[in-house]
Amino acid sequence: MENFRKGNGMLIRALAAAIGLSLIPPAAANAQSIVIGASVPDTGPAATPAIWQRWGYQIALDEANAKGGVLGKKVEMLAYDNRCNPSEAVNVANKLIEAKVVAIVGAHCSSATLATMPLVAAAKIPLVDGVASSPKITELSGVGRNEWTFRINPSDDDMMEALGAYLGQGSKIKRVAILGEDTDFGRGGAAAFAAVAKKNGVEIVSTDFHPQSYPDFTSLLTRIQQTKPDAIALFQLAGDQLNFLRNAMQLGVKIPYIGRFDPGGNNLQIIQAGGMEGSITAWTYSYLIDTPANKAFAAEVEKLHKTTPVLQTWAGYDAMRLLLKAIGDAGSTDPTAIRGALKNVDFTNVMGASVKFDNHNQGGKLVLIEGVADKTVKILKEVSLSN
Repeated sequence: MENFRKGNGMLIRALAAAIGLSLIPPAAANAQSIVIGASVPDTGPAATPAIWQRWGYQIALDEANAKGGVLGKKVEMLAYDNRCNPSEAVNVANKLIEAKVVAIVGAHCSSATLATMPLVAAAKIPLVDGVASSPKITELSGVGRNEWTFRINPSDDDMMEALGAYLGQGSKIKRVAILGEDTDFGRGGAAAFAAVAKKNGVEIVSTDFHPQSYPDFTSLLTRIQQTKPDAIALFQLAGDQLNFLRNAMQLGVKIPYIGRFDPGGNNLQIIQAGGMEGSITAWTYSYLIDTPANKAFAAEVEKLHKTTPVLQTWAGYDAMRLLLKAIGDAGSTDPTAIRGALKNVDFTNVMGASVKFDNHNQGGKLVLIEGVADKTVKILKEVSLSN
C-alpha cells in the first residue's frame, strides 16, 4: 500500500509532464528519428490511467533507444490529449496525420478509438491499441473492413464469455445487477455480459447507465440494493468506478462486484479496506503472472514509479514494443509496410501469451479471471482464447 501511495503521489507531477509533452509541435521532431503518434486521454475521466499508460509507452521507447533505436534511428513519441472524447479524438488524429507520423498508438477509450478508426484508414496509417475493449472495434476491423486498426487486448465479448463460463461452473452468483457508464465501453461491456449471463444460468435483475463523471451514486445504489442481487457487474472508467466504490462503502454495501472492475490501481484502497470481498473480474493483465519478462517489467515500473504496473501500463508497454518490432520487421518506416508487418507479426507479450492478429486484426488471446479474498487480489484462472 505504501508503494501505491508513493506512486499515486507522483500522478499530478507526471500529468503536468505528460500534458507538456503532448504540446510538442510536429516541427520539433528530429528528422533523423522515427516518430510514433499517440492519442492519449491526458485530461478527462481517464486521466489517471492515461498516465499509467504513458509510463508503459516510455519504458518501451527507452529500452529500444538504449539498444540503438529501430532501423538505426532514435524513436520518439508525439502525443496529444484526446480527453477520452470522440470529437477531440478526431482533432488529435488529424494533427498526427498532418505531422506524418509513421503509426499511432491509442486512443485508450473505446469511443475515442472508434472515432479515430475511419481517419487512420483514410490516411493509411496503422493504429495499435491495448486498452479500448468495445466489441464494435472487432466488428469494424480487419479484412474487408478497417485494415489499419489493430488491438492487442481482448474485447468485452471475449472477457465476458470467459467470466460467464467461470460463473457458470459452480458459482453462487445467480442474480446480477448491471451498472455501466453511458459510453461505448459501458454499454458494450454491459451488453456482452448480458448476452452470456442467461446461457450460464445468471439472471439480470436490473440494468442502469450513468453519464461519465457522475457526482453521487447514492440513489443508484439504493435502487440496486432493492433488487437484492448476488453481485453488481461494473463497466466504468477508473474515476467513476472509484467514486462508486467509495459511495458503496459509505452506505455499508456488502454486495460483491463482477464484470470489469479494476483489481489494481486506485481500487486497491477499497480492496485493502475490505470493500470488495468476494468480487470477481475479467481482466487483461496482472503483475502477478510469473514470467521472466513480466517480472522484469514490474521491477522497472517499481524502480521508476514506486508502484506495480496495471493494465494500462502493460497496454502502453506491449503495444509500443509490438509496433516497434513491426517497424523492424518491415525494414521500413512506410506506413503501408508497417501495416503489412503487423498483419504477420509474431510477438510474445510480457505474460508469455502469443500475439498474432486474426482476420479482425485482434491479437488479445488471454483473459485473466481475478478474485478478491482476505483483502488480496488473486488470479483464479487464466483463459487462453482460440484463434
